[in-house]
Amino acid sequence: MNFEKFIKLLKFCITSRTLRRVSGDSLYLSIFFIFLTFSMSIFVYFTINNIKKIMVDDNVDFMKVLFTVLMCLGCTQMLLKNYAIIPFHEEVESLLNWILDHHAKTEEDEIIQKVSQEEFAKALKYSELLFKIFFTMFMVPAMVCSYKFALSDYLIIAIPGLDQGSTVFVHKLLTIIFTYILTSWTVFSDMAIVFIGIYLIFFLKSINRLINVFGENSEVQKMPKFLICIIEKHAEMIRILRLFNESVKFISLMQLISSTLTFLVVIFFVQLFPNYLLLHIMLASLLSQLALLCFFGEIIRSESKEIFKNLYQTNWYDLSLKDQKIILLMMTNSLQVIGLKAGGLYDVGLMALVQILKLSVSYAAIIMTFTQ
Repeated sequence: MNFEKFIKLLKFCITSRTLRRVSGDSLYLSIFFIFLTFSMSIFVYFTINNIKKIMVDDNVDFMKVLFTVLMCLGCTQMLLKNYAIIPFHEEVESLLNWILDHHAKTEEDEIIQKVSQEEFAKALKYSELLFKIFFTMFMVPAMVCSYKFALSDYLIIAIPGLDQGSTVFVHKLLTIIFTYILTSWTVFSDMAIVFIGIYLIFFLKSINRLINVFGENSEVQKMPKFLICIIEKHAEMIRILRLFNESVKFISLMQLISSTLTFLVVIFFVQLFPNYLLLHIMLASLLSQLALLCFFGEIIRSESKEIFKNLYQTNWYDLSLKDQKIILLMMTNSLQVIGLKAGGLYDVGLMALVQILKLSVSYAAIIMTFTQ
């Protein structure tokens, strides 16, 4: 995938997430996703209506309850995450423009240009790889679930005014269609944030590489503009990270809350049916979605911390007084580690992933004890 194709894919992903077109794109794409949002909202109502019918049924089928609740949670999560980022469309578009500007930017220094090109090339490579992995991990459960819906004798939705017994084909067809819509839409919309996050991570890596080059090469230390360029990039990094954090703070919160509820449901049913393979596949897909967000938060925080360490390990004591002041200023700015925060308060990282899993397993075990 070349950079032009990547940008087209990124713009499509941004529109699918924010429901608003990127400047220069067709208005029809935004209208399409708005219509899809309206349709998904109606589908959620159908699943809730089916849950009501299940609750009054004397013979409850646990698998029917599971798939109905998961479908309802999945669609609701998608809608809430879209609603959470709609007000921040301009911020997301600013991040897109930052990627475009950085790709087209030519540095005066050859070393800085080389490092920037290499890191951005890695960002493009890993973006393509991660998209393929993420798409595969979500489409496999979607195909298995649609196959299960087609062959099973239970229905996931209940359309008001239509008898489920006489319109089984309609109910199953709508369920299968929306299963694929939900899966593909989840992948494309989530990748909008993932792609931007990958470029941010490799921009952080490029700054750390430049600091290491400056600390190890005495010839580079004599270049007056090299250190100035590093501090400019560091200031740009702080601005972009804050912009990114502001854009995804509510969507991160929605992801953590909905993932906790979904894990609770799936883990509870895994305990009930430990040999049911589809449950394990679904759990792995859900885990990968949350783990991706938490890993991004952890890497961004780690790379941000690394800047202070790399600055301290330079031979700052051999530099001129002016350069020492610049290094000290960057170290002072680096003391405030910038990472992802859900809702602007809760740190998103590996610890958050562990806590959510522990919470889900604990509550699932408690519910299992009471139901037995």
